[in-house]
Amino acid sequence: MEDMRTIGKARRDKAVSVAMKRKEEYLGARVPKVLRDRVVERAKALGIPVSILIRNTLEDAFKEGVVGEDVLNPSVGLSDKKAISENFSSVIGWELIQLNKVVECSGCGLELQRGAEASIGLGARQPVVICCACKENI
Repeated sequence: MEDMRTIGKARRDKAVSVAMKRKEEYLGARVPKVLRDRVVERAKALGIPVSILIRNTLEDAFKEGVVGEDVLNPSVGLSDKKAISENFSSVIGWELIQLNKVVECSGCGLELQRGAEASIGLGARQPVVICCACKENI
């Protein structure tokens, strides 16, 4: 276990060093696995490195020094959770599945790739497929 920490620290230090040589700042953040997987999946779909996707997303969020209300006000996330739950009131249960084709998440609209894990709603009149992040928000 100690070796893994040493290796991880060495890699992190090297990344910081490389970033500093480019005269750019290094910013690290811990995120839930589900979010990490979504970011990696979206970057692959766009054909760009994860770091570029994250940089572009941060730049968009902080355009002209204005941060979106959802970033400044955590209660916005709570209303989203309530809205997601209400949208799927006809669902009596959820089943974890592995997708066989590309589908759009019924919760957030994210394009889910073939092979990705998702949840399918049972009991709904129309097929309901949601990503893992939306499932956590129910």
